[in-house]
Amino acid sequence: MPTLTATPGPTASAAPLQLQQLGTFASPVWVGPVPGDAAHLWLVERVGRVVEITSGGVKTGVVLDLTKLVSKGNEQGLLSLAFDPGFTTNHHFYVDYTDVDGNTRVVRYTWKDRQPVERTPLLEEDQPYPNHNGGLLLFDKTGALLVGLGDGGSAGDPENRAQNLGSDLGKILRISPDPTVRFLKDNPFPTNKRVWALGLRNPWRFSFDTDGTLYVGDVGQDKVEEVDVVAPALQRGANYGWSVYEGDEVYKQDQIVTGGHLVKPALTYLHSSGGCSVTGGIVYRGAALPSLVGTYVFGDYCAGKLMGSRKTAEGMTDPVQLGVRVGGLQAFGVDRDGELLVLSSDTLYRLIAG
Repeated sequence: MPTLTATPGPTASAAPLQLQQLGTFASPVWVGPVPGDAAHLWLVERVGRVVEITSGGVKTGVVLDLTKLVSKGNEQGLLSLAFDPGFTTNHHFYVDYTDVDGNTRVVRYTWKDRQPVERTPLLEEDQPYPNHNGGLLLFDKTGALLVGLGDGGSAGDPENRAQNLGSDLGKILRISPDPTVRFLKDNPFPTNKRVWALGLRNPWRFSFDTDGTLYVGDVGQDKVEEVDVVAPALQRGANYGWSVYEGDEVYKQDQIVTGGHLVKPALTYLHSSGGCSVTGGIVYRGAALPSLVGTYVFGDYCAGKLMGSRKTAEGMTDPVQLGVRVGGLQAFGVDRDGELLVLSSDTLYRLIAG
């Protein structure tokens, strides 16, 4: 299985790359273009704000301020945002945050006259510990909303929630963005109709490529980090293995995989190679860096080095270093042109030719 320690040789890009600093923010964790607005991006600050910025990173306003509603722990706060596929007509967007009690909330807002005029709760999930909250929201091609939830925290999934279909934790949920629809009929598990996939420790960031392939960066425990690469036909009912497995190694000898079909990681690396927490990335589909097109770009919070790997008929290629480093690597995003944006603990960058 590919590892980050097996990455000698040239980088995935024939041309050198560098990071262009666009602006500094308060713990930025998500960024993306606003549908129907050619001039602006929205950026999520973990402290509880959604801010509007120009494509050059200049802040032009505050979209939403939840600073009094969110908890402020190390892995808590306002964690992501998703625009409704029909945003240009219905003006709905969705946020995932941990409230002052530390519990996950997914809320829909309606954006009108440059104000969030309507607040509609969609999901509330009790969190037993302050860490492993997941927090990513992402729409699939059917218009359903995917919600990433970690195993609830502490260490080692002590209550074995990730493999328990009686719990929503350690899962990717698939819910309707319409609050009047309780469950989606095509979800795979009759005993928990919210669950789309299970066996996750902390799916901090995941993304779709243009062909529907899902890339999941699932943060490891003490030894192994993993990226799962899942074809559309295998996403429904996927079991990512935690806490029976940590990456490709057995973690709990006395536990078995329960429910769904086991998906083995496509990429793994060891903490002994210098990393500590995978930051799931994005397959580059922009135009400014042609040699990078089709490369899955990801990294590690501690190591900071951006890595690249490509999907082939045989699987993922061994990751290679892209020659740039980001301290406190939080997340990746794209601008309106599909160019790659990179978020550190306090800075927004664009990846450009060197």
